Amino acid sequence: MDKFLIARNKKVSNSIPNHLAPSILSNLPIKSLKRFECVRKSWTLLFQTPYFISLFHRRFFSNNHSYYDDTSILLYQAINDNKPVLYSLSGERFENRAKLDWPNPLHEDYPKFEISGSSSINGIFCLISYFQPNIRVVLWNPATQEFKVVPTSPIEFESDMNLEINKHGFGYDCVRDDYKVIRRVLCFPKSDINVIMPEDTTYDPFWEIYSLRSNSWSKIEFDFPVDFEEKGVFLDGVFPWWGLNEIIDDEDDEAYLLSFDLSIEVFTITPILFGEDSFGLEHVWTNLMVLNGSIGLISNYSNVDTFHISILGELGVKESWFKLFIVQPLPCIKYSIGVGKKASIFFIKEDGKVVYFDLRTQVIEELNFTGNQLWDKPIIYKESLLFNWRNKYVILLLCYILPFLRFRHSLIIQ
Repeated sequence: MDKFLIARNKKVSNSIPNHLAPSILSNLPIKSLKRFECVRKSWTLLFQTPYFISLFHRRFFSNNHSYYDDTSILLYQAINDNKPVLYSLSGERFENRAKLDWPNPLHEDYPKFEISGSSSINGIFCLISYFQPNIRVVLWNPATQEFKVVPTSPIEFESDMNLEINKHGFGYDCVRDDYKVIRRVLCFPKSDINVIMPEDTTYDPFWEIYSLRSNSWSKIEFDFPVDFEEKGVFLDGVFPWWGLNEIIDDEDDEAYLLSFDLSIEVFTITPILFGEDSFGLEHVWTNLMVLNGSIGLISNYSNVDTFHISILGELGVKESWFKLFIVQPLPCIKYSIGVGKKASIFFIKEDGKVVYFDLRTQVIEELNFTGNQLWDKPIIYKESLLFNWRNKYVILLLCYILPFLRFRHSLIIQ
């Protein structure tokens, strides 16, 4: 009893022993890790040491994120005559490849599509055709060879306006069990039509969102007049794009993520923290990616073979960026085109060849592909046979009707 009282009365330490701090803190997620920088100055310095970063690397890549479960790699290429090609890559070093046939729902001689995002969503791709009189959107499941042509938006039937539709994003709203497409629309009057418009008419950019559940488009107001990249990614209900705000009379441009949450349908802006080693963002090659379940950026500067990889801990918080890797040097590498599984990055060499770099082993291997400049990208694909948009809601309806019919039938028998 006396020993128990003595133990209770002992002063409990409020601090983590210095020799245990690295191994304990390296197991924290990025969001918590960045917040812990404010606790102690010594921890801020610790997080920048090669020893701690090495511990964090091992923990980061040892956790098998569900994002990669049962996935394969597809490589999208737009060849010289602009006909896109999609290859399925397999094998230990992606030595095997098989060409996939595009769907042809628009009955073109040569169907041409771009793929929104960097992965399939529950086995589904969002294909964008910019080669029709109107931009067309198609949802496609390669496993079942089914497709859904998204209806044309009402705004596209406006005869007195020219439209520029871009920045497509596609994802899944798990709250409403709904698949959604979002895009930005720019409107301006046709120069050959002499029409007097009302004084309150504006041609400000706006956003449209398509819901598969309602099979219709709706308008979203969001005023953010800056430019950003067409390419984005989807992760955990959010679709972010990388962007650049060019500031007039200022040498320092502002880089940011513009993210859209498909469940609450709200935009979030996250400034990008490149660090002190950045200079003139107009000289930076930047690629947005999903790296082992985290939103990340890989960047390098023109004519420099050093690549910086950072991941984001929390949307909307500039300080939550964490520099995960500085990969140097990778001679003859021009820029990155995307991420494979877990710790793999795909690059284009100066001679146009596609190469694969493993962040864990630091080994780079050349694939049997010739790159095609800015149009190549690897895509994470997870096959799914469960989704069928033609009968999905019929099945849901039957789930509600069948119990009622059985109950009614039992009453009749009685």
